[in-house]
Amino acid sequence: MSNQTSNTPDNAQVVKNFYAALGKGDIPTVLSMITEDAEWEMPHPRELVPFGGKWQGKEEVKKFFATMHDSVQMKGFDLQEFLSDQNKVIVIGHMKGVALPTGKEYENDLVAVWTVENGKIKGMRDFMDTVQAIQAFKQ
Repeated sequence: MSNQTSNTPDNAQVVKNFYAALGKGDIPTVLSMITEDAEWEMPHPRELVPFGGKWQGKEEVKKFFATMHDSVQMKGFDLQEFLSDQNKVIVIGHMKGVALPTGKEYENDLVAVWTVENGKIKGMRDFMDTVQAIQAFKQ
């Protein structure tokens, strides 16, 4: 048996621990869990949704979290399934939030694909319908 197979549940746990720290607002722990070259990708165009686009490197990802914190109030985050294979963890869920610049509520189903390397998060690519967030952020 390969090490990748035996590490698969550990990778899902890494992502679960990340979400737990994020849910508590523990950004120092969140940042300690990602690699220096981490990549975050949200499907929204950044010119319409402030936290959209690709964020590369730990400092950029830190800016992503600051931008998200300043632009969205989370009303709910339901993580329904964690699927894991080798270094990938797929999370299926649903989120509700308020776009702070407009006060408009929105919600989305989501699929997030996480890459875990040596017990740290190397990347997150989010797939969701962008229409709801774009409409919520429109003035």
